[in-house]
Amino acid sequence: MKLIEITKDNWEKVILLTTNKDNLHTVDEEYVASNAYSMVESFFESHMIVKAIEHDCELIGFAMFGIPGDGHSYELRRFMIDRKFQGQGYGKQALFLIVEYMRNRFGCKEIYLSTDPDNTKGKHVYESLGFVSTREIQDEEEVYVLKL
Repeated sequence: MKLIEITKDNWEKVILLTTNKDNLHTVDEEYVASNAYSMVESFFESHMIVKAIEHDCELIGFAMFGIPGDGHSYELRRFMIDRKFQGQGYGKQALFLIVEYMRNRFGCKEIYLSTDPDNTKGKHVYESLGFVSTREIQDEEEVYVLKL
């Protein structure tokens, strides 16, 4: 498994990855904004990095991370595994890769993320890598932090 650049050759496949059970693509998917929305957002927030997640030469997910415009903390803003690949352990593997990439690239000591309070599967993956809830709610999402 690896993080790869989003290019003119793969961007369409990346935006067609979905978490929706009906396989329909929407701007707001289950627990996460769509990859298309996130990629557009990254053009206007140039401090955010977007990567596709690849396993065995197949695109399986997407991530967006970096330092928000306020410059206060490192953030994993988007993270998704396509619904066809969920429940196979790929989420934990991919999250580990993202954390290591952020640690090596930024030298960060903390990484924040937020998730829908009802996202029990996602919270399980985050907690399995050491993220803990801060008990804060921001924009109707529960905030988690990983201290490195």
